[in-house]
Amino acid sequence: SRPAHWRGGAKAHGPKNNTDYGNAKLNKKVRKQALQHALSQKLLEGNLIVLDQLHALSSHKTKDLADMLAPWDIAGRYGTTALILDHYYPDKSDSDDNKEATSYRGIPVNLWVASGNLFKIKVGNDHLASVYDILKYDKLVLTLSALQQLEQRLKDV
Repeated sequence: SRPAHWRGGAKAHGPKNNTDYGNAKLNKKVRKQALQHALSQKLLEGNLIVLDQLHALSSHKTKDLADMLAPWDIAGRYGTTALILDHYYPDKSDSDDNKEATSYRGIPVNLWVASGNLFKIKVGNDHLASVYDILKYDKLVLTLSALQQLEQRLKDV
């Protein structure tokens, strides 16, 4: 309503808000407290699921993963969204004998491939655990090894 060439109009190339909130600096203690609070909130809501392991997934088929997640109503057509975190790095001695890769970015290969077609879930390593992702997804699925790594990460800071 007020073009720049009118009297009393806006500035032609005025200042813009260039604040990048994703890269705002936070202290380590504040980051640690936020992660602790997000994890405890998921636990209080009953949306924290801890599994023994996910690398025992029998095949790379999406149906197998969907059937495994069905009891918690995750990732079906009308299911909820979920963040699945795992920490799986096999021994180097085992991978030398077997040329087949069993891990990709700290995630079992079968889990990585099977989750590709499930658009309501995000699969990642325990390093991916951010407050935003934990709060964005309805459920949080952790393996015991990922939980131990998160505990270690929170203890060290």
